[in-house]
Amino acid sequence: MTKPNFTSGIILSGGKSERMNYPKAMLIWGESTLINYQIISLFNAGCDEVIVVTGKDHEIITKNMIKKDNLKLIYNQSYEKGKTTSIKSGLEKISNTSDTIMIIAVDQPRPARIIKKIIEFHNNNDFDITYPVYKQRGGHPLIFAKKMLPELLNISEKKEGIREIFNNKNFTHGKLDLSNMIVRIDINTIEDYERAKLDFDNIEENSIE
Repeated sequence: MTKPNFTSGIILSGGKSERMNYPKAMLIWGESTLINYQIISLFNAGCDEVIVVTGKDHEIITKNMIKKDNLKLIYNQSYEKGKTTSIKSGLEKISNTSDTIMIIAVDQPRPARIIKKIIEFHNNNDFDITYPVYKQRGGHPLIFAKKMLPELLNISEKKEGIREIFNNKNFTHGKLDLSNMIVRIDINTIEDYERAKLDFDNIEENSIE
């Protein structure tokens, strides 16, 4: 019997929220906050562990984040040096038994059913990297095979960050084409937030995939 894949989910919440001027993780999302929505969504999608990486807003996230088994909270002391430092902080804490690595930012809310679909697509194939596509444009979350860990730990702001891996033609890419714009939602400003809530509610109501 084939052993089921162990999936590690990393939520990046180490940004400074400068354009928002408010901790994104604490934004109301449905009946919860963005951070707690994301945590629950990842576990419901099949992640065996979830690692939340914080930065500037560590204290308020720690105070308000839900508690669950296999949920790790990591403070990235180098968060001011860029997103790659948060990615690597999370990667350094994944379980040794992890087969699949999922990375998503706290400001990219996704329903569990969408995340599950992308994880299953990745695990049912032999891709190095997997991501959703909407109208020929790449979205999130990003899924990586465990063998990509050395490459991921080698990314830096001085190079192209995680984009350097995507541009490497030696790696196989799995592109899951979805008719759902949710995979493109990214909240950077208050206007983005208000628009995303409306888009999210409309799409969820119609259950488009």
